[in-house]
Amino acid sequence: MAVEAYFEDIEDKIIRVLRSSKYSVKICVAWISGKIYTPILEDLANRGVNVELVYDNNSTNLRHGVPLSNKYKTYAIDTRLSSSLMHNKFCIVDDEILITGSYNWSNKAKDSFENIVVIRNEFELIKDFLHEFYDLIAYYDAFSSNYVRKCHCGSNLFNLGILGQESGLYDESKIDVWSVCVKNNHVSHLGEEYAQHLRAQLGMKYEPDWCLETYDKDSMLSEFQQERSRSNSLQNYFNSRSGLRIHAIGTIAMDNWNGHMEWDEEPEYIVNIFWRDMYLRKLIPETLYDDYFGGINEIISDHV
Repeated sequence: MAVEAYFEDIEDKIIRVLRSSKYSVKICVAWISGKIYTPILEDLANRGVNVELVYDNNSTNLRHGVPLSNKYKTYAIDTRLSSSLMHNKFCIVDDEILITGSYNWSNKAKDSFENIVVIRNEFELIKDFLHEFYDLIAYYDAFSSNYVRKCHCGSNLFNLGILGQESGLYDESKIDVWSVCVKNNHVSHLGEEYAQHLRAQLGMKYEPDWCLETYDKDSMLSEFQQERSRSNSLQNYFNSRSGLRIHAIGTIAMDNWNGHMEWDEEPEYIVNIFWRDMYLRKLIPETLYDDYFGGINEIISDHV
């Protein structure tokens, strides 16, 4: 692994790395100048480099222009909430170089105090950024077909499935489905659903078959493709299934296991969320904590 940090001449450093690409460039930035980067990206595309650009669909980009071209794919991200941004600033080159930092790829960025780091061959880290990149493309693809329900308090709602234990020949699990208010934890029990082999689909039984001692780019891409396939399969499964719509799957877990076992502390429970609908992931937290007298406590108490 090699890591380089830059605080001056950042635009030139970015352009040099882009021009060094052999087969792929994936750019994900909040702001980007069409004047600066369109000719560079078109030149890469003309050389056979697969170029993909994800950017925030904000007024600054609309006013000043982004690098639009029929030579490569672009995705303008409209976020869930009017006050939020797609604020990432990273680029992946040939699946082996990562550029990230505070620097916006805009006309005025070079006048500000900014930074980037260029990271080479840190494949576990690059894989995480690859997932974020394609998560955003999935978010873009689903934008027009999704909406967020509102609670009576005005907050957003999502449907949470609490996954029970598997049983039977087909590893069937009961899923208790709850409507959950994001801001104030208002909840209501919507009903029960059943699913087969869901824990395996969620990766809760998943064991990779590659050797981490030789974790190179090929290993990373193989792992990434398997994880991506599982993620896409889950998204398609929950989008296409009949019955109650489910936006997240979680289980009840003890948060203070060591303290409870060693010091006889009172057990404290949480909801660990293993899967979230790609389109609602910024609304749904990864963990729901017991609020003791509120809705999350009602969910936890119903399952312990």
